[in-house]
Amino acid sequence: MDVYAQEPIAIHISDKDGFPDNEVYDLLQDKKGNIWIAANKGLFKFDGKTFTQLTHPKKQGRSFFNLTLDPKGRVWCNNLAGQFFYVEDNKLQLFGNYQNIIKGAYTDFVFLKDKLAFKIYTKPIPTTFVIDLKTKEKKTIPINVRGTTMGLVFDDKLLYISEKFKIKSYNLSTTSDSLISSKINDNRITFSNLYRLKNKLWIIRSDEQHLNTQVYKFEKDLQKLAIPQEINTHRVEGLFESDCNYYFSTSNGLYICNEENNSLEIKDHYLKGVFVTKSLIDVNNNLWIATLDNSIYIIPNEQLKRLSEISDVSVLEKKNDTLCYIGTSSGSLLEYNKLSNSIQKNTFSDGFYIRSLSYNRKAKRLLYASDNSLFTLDNYRKKENIEIENTSGIKNTSVINDSTYIISAANGVYVTQGINYKNRITFKRAYTCLSAKFSDMIYVSDVDGLHAYSKDLSNKKEIKIDDNSIYTFKMAESANGIVWVSTYDNGVYGIKNDVVVKKINEDNGLASNYVNTISAYGNDLWIATEKGVQRYDIKNGIFKILTKQDGINSYAIKHLEVLENDVIFSSNIGLYSFNKHSIFKERELQKPYVRSVKIREKDTLVQSNYILPQEFSNIQFNFNIKGFHSNQSIIYQYFLEGLDSDWKTLTRGSDYLNYNSLPEGNFKLRYRIIDESKNISREGDSINIQITLPIYKTEWFRIVSFTFIILLVILYYKRITKRLEAAQRIKLEKAEMNRDLIFSQLENLRSQMNPHFIFNALNSIQDYIIINEKKLAREYLVRFARLIRLYLDQSRKKEILLEDELSTLKLYLELEQERFENGFDYEVNVDDNLELSSIYIPSLFIQPYVENALKHGLLHKTEDKKLEVSFTKDYETKSLKCIILDNGIGRKAASKIKEKRQKGHVSFATSANQKRVKLLNTAMSKNIQVKILDLYDKDGNSIGTKVIIKLPL
Repeated sequence: MDVYAQEPIAIHISDKDGFPDNEVYDLLQDKKGNIWIAANKGLFKFDGKTFTQLTHPKKQGRSFFNLTLDPKGRVWCNNLAGQFFYVEDNKLQLFGNYQNIIKGAYTDFVFLKDKLAFKIYTKPIPTTFVIDLKTKEKKTIPINVRGTTMGLVFDDKLLYISEKFKIKSYNLSTTSDSLISSKINDNRITFSNLYRLKNKLWIIRSDEQHLNTQVYKFEKDLQKLAIPQEINTHRVEGLFESDCNYYFSTSNGLYICNEENNSLEIKDHYLKGVFVTKSLIDVNNNLWIATLDNSIYIIPNEQLKRLSEISDVSVLEKKNDTLCYIGTSSGSLLEYNKLSNSIQKNTFSDGFYIRSLSYNRKAKRLLYASDNSLFTLDNYRKKENIEIENTSGIKNTSVINDSTYIISAANGVYVTQGINYKNRITFKRAYTCLSAKFSDMIYVSDVDGLHAYSKDLSNKKEIKIDDNSIYTFKMAESANGIVWVSTYDNGVYGIKNDVVVKKINEDNGLASNYVNTISAYGNDLWIATEKGVQRYDIKNGIFKILTKQDGINSYAIKHLEVLENDVIFSSNIGLYSFNKHSIFKERELQKPYVRSVKIREKDTLVQSNYILPQEFSNIQFNFNIKGFHSNQSIIYQYFLEGLDSDWKTLTRGSDYLNYNSLPEGNFKLRYRIIDESKNISREGDSINIQITLPIYKTEWFRIVSFTFIILLVILYYKRITKRLEAAQRIKLEKAEMNRDLIFSQLENLRSQMNPHFIFNALNSIQDYIIINEKKLAREYLVRFARLIRLYLDQSRKKEILLEDELSTLKLYLELEQERFENGFDYEVNVDDNLELSSIYIPSLFIQPYVENALKHGLLHKTEDKKLEVSFTKDYETKSLKCIILDNGIGRKAASKIKEKRQKGHVSFATSANQKRVKLLNTAMSKNIQVKILDLYDKDGNSIGTKVIIKLPL
């Protein structure tokens, strides 16, 4: 005999679910419904969908402990390195490092208003520290905490265990310490933990080996509870209460106890042999169990028990309200006893595929049909074979009376009486049959449809709906005499008096029109569909459903029977049972929320309002609900007001909504979650979205742009016109300047060839002839002619080489020196770094300034006449620098002489050169600079004139 402990269906969380740790120390559910996990490999958060690890760059070590909520609802934890952390804005923040105090010890902590409190073991008594959460100011308080934990906070007071197991209360505001109870008066070293259950103080105490567990409850006084020996001999790690059930996390699994008259009794025991560290129930009523070496288990519904892992059940047949026969495709006949929670194998099975079992309650015999045998078996194991033409094609059997059976098979429908074959009422392939208990009808389903026969088989009538045949594979009769038939894809029909009186389908509450099996008990109809198991209250027309959220781990349910208050069913992965009254849990459908938002495939902050340019309207919303849940029976719908006309549904299993591009406008995104199994929905907080067009797409921009383009065209043509006019004007001005420049050159030429110079030159030649110096006269005349020819040649050019200017200047000075009265000395100095053959200067430009130096400076001086002309390169201004220096009488004295001789006369060469400089700088974009300096000695007497000319290179 095999006995199976009825453990509830548990989902084992592992690395394939995104949680990479087996060693879990603590669990906590925050105020938003998130589950926090402190484990060996770090801190993890489960938001209903994924596990996310949080860490900090300054964290020392991997493990975290002591998950706690502070007064603001923030999650706190610490580690063995003395670091305390809290979570804010989904980031792990370091509060402080107190390693120098804690020194690697395991330390739990509590919050007293705005203070963090923890203790360390010191001699002679432990030291308790409080740290201000704002200022981080640290101080000690004078209390003697002797318990394993810091204690428990009640109404802003710290309840803790002191010496000799005294229970005390410390008020931080008044710094007062008061005694609550000293009933135990035991000074032995023990492990003790305090818990707050149903607003009462519970204390669990054990010895140094964590054994001999004692449980106390404090109401008006401290009371010791009687506990089962099984709990007493194991280490207790945690305790919480739910629906008057007390959950003890122990080194031998999770014990669920009832408490009555100060006595604890074990109600259930889960995960026997597994070290459980912490357990809790989340917002979806799932039981979370953390273990020390087996990760986490989640039990969606404690009432749903696994009886066996038998996966090849071919038929279930109820014997009575405590016993049920189980047939398998491998040929085993089993008996399940719900009172002893046992499954026993019957030795009378023949080892062939069992097709049908029908228990005759009057005759107390079981009709057994396999691929090899057809026989009846009484309670005393007496076997009687029944002979029909072919047993391998039997589909179903039903009891007509204490000795008569109807058998549907692949080759027809048979009726037997006792062990004898009676007759064959049809030769067509049949699927199922049912002999109704509350009417005189026999129902048969075959390839032609559903037919009703009278009990004596004399009358036959096809039952139709809307003039269409009904095809069924399973039938059941309820206490009100209605025969229920399951169809392949049209739900369930209720038939009474050969007429369809009820239709059950998706339109009126059925989870799915695709039905796997049905079973009736009293006025309840149990229906297994591809979306869950439903209980249909026939009188009130009310549905209740069990889905994967409730622990149904497979919808491939083929067989189901009701044993009074218990339902037993088989699927492709095992045999299960539940209490039909307690199985249905009131689960509140959690409010959906937007878990994340992506704009242009990049994560962005989740907010209630978005203002986006259209180029950023590629937006994705990811929806979620808190707590552990199954996505099999829930779907998300959305409605974008301003764009959609009605709600739209996301693909089943999908929880994200993506818009590739939204048009311009103001929108409101509404979204909701729908539990199809319960036909309920809940809407989340809406999100406002404003999409703005790019400036270039707006109407006003088009108008402005069009106007602007017209203005640009007008301005463009105006500018072109102005430019052409300006260019024409510049050309005219340049032409005029060139004309003036040429005129200036001619004026310079005329000044250089002035009659005085020519007259003096000819007089000199005449003097040479008179004194019979023919040779000198000829030479002077040759040089004079040569100079005139050079002047004429250079006057036709705008620019000449510097070396040509030097040659002309030297020739001019030679002639002037010979004709000058009393003569004069001159020097022409040229910088060796000047490239004379590549530097151009304006033609006929230097000579007039030299002439002025001779004519106005040296001419009126009687002796020691000197002239120096130098050419250098000014590296700073990148220009050719020409200096003309004479030691003549100066400009003032020369001016006075000129006034006496020629009143009102202005030097022709001087004015012409000034005008020419201006023309060159304007017309040819040059920057010629001319400075004339008067030189004086220390007594203020004129000692000459200095002309500085700078020509750009």
